Amino acid sequence: MAPKIFVGVDISKVTMDLAILTPNQPIRSLKIDNTEDSVRRCLKMLREEYGFKSHEIIFCAENMGIYCDFLIKALKNIPICLESPLQIKRSLGITRGKSDKLDAVRIAEYAKKHYSALKFWEPPRECIQRLQRLEALRKRLVKIRPMLTNGNKIRSHFLGADERYAFDKLFEKSLSAINEDLIALRREMELIIEGDERLSSLVLIITSVPCVGNVIATQIIIHTNEFKNISSAKKFASYCGIAPFDWSSGTSLKGRSKVSHIANKEIKASLHLAAMRCIRQKGSELSNYYIRKQKEGKNNMAIINAMRNKLIHRIFACVNNYSVYKPL
Repeated sequence: MAPKIFVGVDISKVTMDLAILTPNQPIRSLKIDNTEDSVRRCLKMLREEYGFKSHEIIFCAENMGIYCDFLIKALKNIPICLESPLQIKRSLGITRGKSDKLDAVRIAEYAKKHYSALKFWEPPRECIQRLQRLEALRKRLVKIRPMLTNGNKIRSHFLGADERYAFDKLFEKSLSAINEDLIALRREMELIIEGDERLSSLVLIITSVPCVGNVIATQIIIHTNEFKNISSAKKFASYCGIAPFDWSSGTSLKGRSKVSHIANKEIKASLHLAAMRCIRQKGSELSNYYIRKQKEGKNNMAIINAMRNKLIHRIFACVNNYSVYKPL
């Protein structure tokens, strides 16, 4: 049975805008602070005014990462859907104007219209949440490091040895500190994985696939929520922007299959590096596959994309069978 009350929440760092959609009543808008106490007080006020039970109300918000934490903690047993912002935006059709208040109304209307297809939020285990936060920090540090080192070739070409050495000394400590922090961060993530039986087993299974390392294993575990949210290789390939889709219409448009740009580009990049590593391993199965397809005249990037797909299917096959990879 569909709930009676739909609450759309537009979340920002400091505030939340709520739109309350009830039968036969105009939409009500509220603005509260983005704190756990504010959400609790608002929920208490709504209970007193509408007298609803937990199954008679649903909250829907855009998935804004850590900004949603206070809302999730305060709601507890009340169902909440954290939907992709792009999913909501694409479902609205042609829209005009934008404000936090209007966005909350649109989210509430989206929840009511698509209620049967909504997936309710199930929080990951604490160890996964910690890995998510550490992985986000690792990505920021990895992005900072090239900012210091990217000019090495230019400096070596235009500057003399003494001047280049003096220049590099200016950020040597910063670069060393970043590298040390990355090592410490990676060790902290390894300790979390080693301390949890399921995580350590999953990492062992995933890394048994040739050319797949701990970084890719951790990323996949985080983004699939230990393979609970995504358990199909095809769905994960689509999520990473690796699955090809048809590109045709009628008789006039017959293009070749293309991958979608709506994807997790970070995991896609990691899988690309793994595929390149496979190519460099002369005599390996995927290296031989790459050479064979090249001789057949296949497009180079299409071959690499097929290799990325093969890696994903091998990983998911091993996880679903709960066994390490065994080459044929």
